[in-house]
Amino acid sequence: MDTTRLLPDTELPGDLASLVWTLQRTLLKARKPPEGQKVRPRAQVELLQLVTDQPGISVREAAETLRMQPNNVSSLVSVLVNDGFLQRVADPADRRLIRLQPTEQMHRARSYVDAELHNDIAAALAELPAAAAKRIRAAIPDLWALVEKLNE
Repeated sequence: MDTTRLLPDTELPGDLASLVWTLQRTLLKARKPPEGQKVRPRAQVELLQLVTDQPGISVREAAETLRMQPNNVSSLVSVLVNDGFLQRVADPADRRLIRLQPTEQMHRARSYVDAELHNDIAAALAELPAAAAKRIRAAIPDLWALVEKLNE
């Protein structure tokens, strides 16, 4: 694939979407679970990431964020609670509402996975020409701004 060509503005949205999907799949595939852990399905990984980033989120809120049915998220939660990665905690203001919290095991696993992924990305960036890595670094603030706009 020729990655150096300049895109007409009309092709940019499609190419960017394709790139993001491919990058996401590549990163998910590159994530190595800690020793003794199994590779988790994408839906579990996304839920774990969400709960780690937003501890205290409810099942309903997680379902809305992930655009999934609450009963499917509830099933994922049951598996992840059983496996020791999440815990259900009653909301102190409304004991009927259950909040999801990552466990210490989840924090350790995420730290391991993040460190491995960081090393893999750093190694790949080191193999690129310095100018390419510099352009990628320069694009990051604009990509975050794009994320903000897409979330509006």
